[in-house]
Amino acid sequence: VELNSDGEEVPPDDPPVCVSDDNRLCTLASLRAVWHGQKLDFFKQAHEGGPAPNSEVVLPDGFQNQHILD
Repeated sequence: VELNSDGEEVPPDDPPVCVSDDNRLCTLASLRAVWHGQKLDFFKQAHEGGPAPNSEVVLPDGFQNQHILD
């Protein structure tokens, strides 16, 4: 509680934070999305002794599918 020079209570600048059960930061869906992104990043990386990642790309001319290392 903050007081002014007259000893009166000063209202806070920000309203109190209210977190409902319907609007949680760490829901099962958000954790699944993060895990999926981490898994994709892991498989994009090259690992020592393993094959290099060769992602498929689409070229703008004719929309042909090719791999990066081809």
